[in-house]
Amino acid sequence: MRSNSIISTNYLKISVVVATFNRRESLKRLLESLLQQTLSQAFFEVIVVSDGSTDGTVEMLHQIQGHFGSLKIIDLMNRGPGAARNAGARVASGDFLAFTDDDCIASEDWLEQIGLVFERTGAVAVQGRTTTDRLARSPLTHQMEILTPQPTTLPTCNVAYAKSAFEAVGGFDESFTFAHNEDADLAWRVEELGKIVFAPTAHIMHPPRRDLFWKRACWVRFLQSEFRLYYKDQDKYQKYRSLSPWWNIYWNVFVVGQVQMIKSNCKYLIYPFKPQYFIVGIGLVAARWINLIRFYPAYYNAYRFYCKRTPANGHRNS
Repeated sequence: MRSNSIISTNYLKISVVVATFNRRESLKRLLESLLQQTLSQAFFEVIVVSDGSTDGTVEMLHQIQGHFGSLKIIDLMNRGPGAARNAGARVASGDFLAFTDDDCIASEDWLEQIGLVFERTGAVAVQGRTTTDRLARSPLTHQMEILTPQPTTLPTCNVAYAKSAFEAVGGFDESFTFAHNEDADLAWRVEELGKIVFAPTAHIMHPPRRDLFWKRACWVRFLQSEFRLYYKDQDKYQKYRSLSPWWNIYWNVFVVGQVQMIKSNCKYLIYPFKPQYFIVGIGLVAARWINLIRFYPAYYNAYRFYCKRTPANGHRNS
């Protein structure tokens, strides 16, 4: 049963923006969940940006386009997640921009709850609750679980912005070419415009997504973007993240994070008893340790590059 309860005397419309790259089947599941929204399709649109997909994603989108009140399709050359989301935001006609990822599933009242929170609170951004299937996790799966407020990160799997605030700060910084830290950077800029609220009723499911071993092991290459984030706003980086990118990489990740991974993998020797997961998990820890050393030159080059762009008389840099 559909509801228009978020519509009062003012017209309100939400634009859902999804960036995707070669995940046709999981994207299709997400779109099916958007078709089941309790919010009438008259009050939201869906914008899917294919960031250079080669798996038939665009063709699939054209096939199902007629099922939506408004489904806009953008096909880009591969430019990265920030550029893809900005491209979607530019053609959005809604008052609010709701972002989720192509491997997520939206609850039936996700958009309705986002609209309600914006109307009731006057927030500039809303972060929703994200859950996963804990029993389906393994060392080689990627998933997100956000059960409490993370106002200084706002992962794009479940976040919405007032379009006016998003545009006021210039959207995502497209120089973050990896899918890492572009969401935190946007959150830090938007928080200066007004309040960011956590809405547990705005629920997204992020099922565990299996990745290849090498991809999980090489994730640490994304940490190059720590230097971009740090030198954009050193004060906020030290407030919200760490003393410096070097400390974050070689203490928080190399030592603390890896030890936590070892402890987490030990559970597979007890319950659920899956010793093969334990072996893979320990191997992944070792591979990441090797890569954290191997990628040191890339980190150093990023440090040199962004350090030179920092104003001599200040802590903030765009």
